[in-house]
Amino acid sequence: MNNTTFNFLENKTKVYLVLVLLPTLIYFKSLFFDFSPMDDQWMIVKNADIFSDLKNIKTFFTKPLAGLYYRPLLSLSFMLDFQIGKINPFIYHFSNLVYHLISIILLYKLFLKLKVNIKTSFFLSLIFAVHPVLLHAVAWIPGRNDVLLTVFALSSILYLINYLNERKNHQLFLHLLLFTCAIFTKENAIILPVFFIGLIYYFKQPKKTFLLIITSWIIIVVGWYLLRCLAVKSTLTFGPDILDSIKKFVMGVLLFFGKSIIPAQQSIFPTLKNSSIVFGIIALVIIAFAFFKIGLKNKTLAILGLVLFFSMIAIPVWYGATGSSGEHYEHRVYLPLIGILLFISQLNFNQNSSIFIYGSLLIVFIFSMKTFTRLNIYKNESTFTDNGIKEAPDYYFFYAIKGDKFLEQGNYRASIPYYNSAIKMQPTRPQLYSSRGYAFTEIGKMKEAVSDFSKAIEYSKNNYDMYLNRCLAYTKFGDVEMAIQDLSFLKKNAPQIIPDGLEKELFDHWHTIMFQKISNQIIAEPKNATLYIRRAKLFITKNNLQEALTDVKHACELEPNNPTFKTYLNQITSRIK
Repeated sequence: MNNTTFNFLENKTKVYLVLVLLPTLIYFKSLFFDFSPMDDQWMIVKNADIFSDLKNIKTFFTKPLAGLYYRPLLSLSFMLDFQIGKINPFIYHFSNLVYHLISIILLYKLFLKLKVNIKTSFFLSLIFAVHPVLLHAVAWIPGRNDVLLTVFALSSILYLINYLNERKNHQLFLHLLLFTCAIFTKENAIILPVFFIGLIYYFKQPKKTFLLIITSWIIIVVGWYLLRCLAVKSTLTFGPDILDSIKKFVMGVLLFFGKSIIPAQQSIFPTLKNSSIVFGIIALVIIAFAFFKIGLKNKTLAILGLVLFFSMIAIPVWYGATGSSGEHYEHRVYLPLIGILLFISQLNFNQNSSIFIYGSLLIVFIFSMKTFTRLNIYKNESTFTDNGIKEAPDYYFFYAIKGDKFLEQGNYRASIPYYNSAIKMQPTRPQLYSSRGYAFTEIGKMKEAVSDFSKAIEYSKNNYDMYLNRCLAYTKFGDVEMAIQDLSFLKKNAPQIIPDGLEKELFDHWHTIMFQKISNQIIAEPKNATLYIRRAKLFITKNNLQEALTDVKHACELEPNNPTFKTYLNQITSRIK
């Protein structure tokens, strides 16, 4: 077995073929998956107009993605996909897989560059290729951000190593260029120089070299930061309670560390509430035991691996620890996982032993099967949402999406329990009230519908669309006076959103109701002249002058000395003539 393995690994073509073929077989069915109901919608689907015109490339560098993120190269990658396949999810999934395959090959090359044993390099690269925790980065299209970051980061590291070994200027240039690409792909790349410095130390470079390169990194980071400041106003915060944020940060790091070693309790939307740090603690014990039991081959490389893990996971975990949702997406561990694998590569295993070889193959097999079976979660909106509810029961979004789906299907009663759950978790989110209000409207529950639309108005700070929704609900339920109040508000503040014909419809309803009301009053008070005048005015609004004339004459007969009534009589008579 050892000789066969060695002979196989000596053939680079076969090695690369296996490293590419296995993950391709696992992820192949993902090429035919749909967009998810999450970030795919506002990152890709709703940006079709922007991606359709190549002239908009410059906007990626001047405007944030969804008003939050400064990730120009991610947007550019989506634009390239759009130019090929428009809004066809196949091309986006295909690109994700290609970027993943590139990362695998680059990782294998990095291990060899760092003189990691060839068997260890192969098996660790294979484990990376099929690792279940990376599924979210490959199968979920927006997870591409971390895959693309890894492609640029690994390429930059490889060229840095080449430069440190060979001192060719074009290698330094490519290193700096790829580092620039990494930083314009995702923010946490600004910490990569920490790992770069470790590499310079590892390769025992003179101070002159260090100063030249670090100056270049500083120029790149400062340039990126200035451009980002012009485009994005958001920054990392310490949260309302710094001690609580630090606690959540530590727990978040343990969460990612645990999933990197033991990929259990996976979730589409993991948080500290729906996940456990127990596996992180177990993983730490396993690593500590291996360290003290079998030792390390190269402590510097092992430490560099830990530096890469903690430096690359720090910003994403802090963001999740201080964010309102507390999410710790699994795609964020894509690049940091390489640091853990680098550490593991330095454990003093006997790579020629059957235990090492068969144990590695067993891990690859188990990880492959788990990734392949879990992949179906990302198939379409329905599977994604259902598993979201199952795996993240504390997150409102999946309940809202499920409610929206029932609403689209016209199953209004089925949608309401999901909106109830979502509102319980997010009691101040206006769209949830608006959607549930629409469902209540369609099943005829006026009180509940109006209450929801009113709350939507309150929580959205007078969103005009919410006023329109309530106006339409009042109209449907026949409360014309309240509908007209909302309509009057809209005519004054947002006339452009009033649907054609709504004002006429309300006026006709109002006229019918008022006519019936006054007619009933006349029956009850046949000698009340004022009532006849009121009904006459209604007739005039409909241009029914003969009927108006009859009512005014009747009013004059009841009060022959009323000068106002006589004026009305003369005006109508002159109009008829």
